[in-house]
Amino acid sequence: MNWVKKANPINSLFGRIFLWFWLAAILLVLIGAWTAKQVSGSYSVRPIQAEHAAQIEQIAFRIRVITQRRPDANLSLVLRRAGQRDKLALLLIEQQSREFIYGFPRRLGPLKGPFLDLIEQQQAYKIDTSAGVFFGPQKMVINGKNYALFAGRPKPTGSIRQLARANPVLLTTIALVISAALCAMFTWTLVKPIRSLQKSAKKVAQGDLSQQEDIASVRGDELGDLGKGFNQMTKRLSDLIDGQKRLVADISHELRSPLARLQLAIGIAHNNQDTIPDNIIKQLQRIEKEATQIDHMIEQVLKLSRLEANVPVDDLQQVDLASVLEPVCNDCRFEAQNLGKDLDVQDIPQLRLSCYPQLLASAVRNLLNNGLKYSSTKVEMSFEQQTAKLVIRVKDDGAGVDSADLTKMFEPFYRSSTSRTRETGGVGLGLAIVKQAILLHGGDIKAQNCVNNGFEVVVTIPINQV
Repeated sequence: MNWVKKANPINSLFGRIFLWFWLAAILLVLIGAWTAKQVSGSYSVRPIQAEHAAQIEQIAFRIRVITQRRPDANLSLVLRRAGQRDKLALLLIEQQSREFIYGFPRRLGPLKGPFLDLIEQQQAYKIDTSAGVFFGPQKMVINGKNYALFAGRPKPTGSIRQLARANPVLLTTIALVISAALCAMFTWTLVKPIRSLQKSAKKVAQGDLSQQEDIASVRGDELGDLGKGFNQMTKRLSDLIDGQKRLVADISHELRSPLARLQLAIGIAHNNQDTIPDNIIKQLQRIEKEATQIDHMIEQVLKLSRLEANVPVDDLQQVDLASVLEPVCNDCRFEAQNLGKDLDVQDIPQLRLSCYPQLLASAVRNLLNNGLKYSSTKVEMSFEQQTAKLVIRVKDDGAGVDSADLTKMFEPFYRSSTSRTRETGGVGLGLAIVKQAILLHGGDIKAQNCVNNGFEVVVTIPINQV
């Protein structure tokens, strides 16, 4: 039965597009042709049968009797009364003024032509029009005026044909609305899943690989296949990234043992430095420095790995913001003095918030140290307390970074300039750790170049809850 399902055009995006546009086009063509036919006013005239001629003469006689008794009677009411016996609709046309007097509520609109063409005829005819079948004219005089009488049966009031005859613009508008509604329904069936896929793709681009598209299970066409491919892609990406993170963490753990043995060997060598030549001692000092840097890098990698797994380094606590940040600011002021730079910290707001104290302090310390490293003379840290969140800004007067690097600089091992050495640019883990720490607090972080000069990092964290 698979081939039957595939052959069904409803299960194909191409088939659905084709059918919808085809049906809409056919509908418009048919309505347009039919409307043109109805509005054209075509009619046929045939000789009247004797019984109809006698019938219209009797009706004319009844009208004359009524109007002679009541000359001031309303002619529309007279026509209705005279036609009730034979259940006919009556129409009078005043020959001089061409005024139409109806004995029924329906107006003939643009189809007055057939009656006006015949009012000068001396004998009656059968007139077949889109408005109905009529007989006439029957000449008569009422209150000194010459009239032509027509009798017949108009089409039902509620028919679409009458609407086309009475108001073709309205019918055309209805046709356009119907076709627009069909096209809108068709468009929505395409746009809705595409928009959903677009939103999911944006979230994936922001790092959320848990997105799964529902269209994969509810649609059997090409869009459903696209949703399945999207789900497979995000799962594969998630598996690859998780594997990469596990690999980095495992390697970091495995490196610690040989690194510890290396540091132990260096320590033993230092204990016997009296018997070691000076050039060897300098090489040992260099090895010790590199080993310390490797140890620091491994520590950062493991810390980042824990944060990415949402494992904080300490417990969530309700603390004073000042008690967390003041020690950090004091330490960084000391570092700034050693570097010959200024650190200007705005008064820390007096508020309590739920946070991981060590993690928040480490993130702010990282930002301040980063600012001091790349600033020319000064680093500023300011606070803005809003309704339910706290905004922390760390700004330096350095050269800033390329705009293309602003969204990448929070990625692990990313450095904005390939010309930087480890001494100037680090290993590219500091800002990645800061980002994960802020995300663990339910906050957000972004970097931007200042208008005139300098670089700024903006951190936003909730005040009431993490």
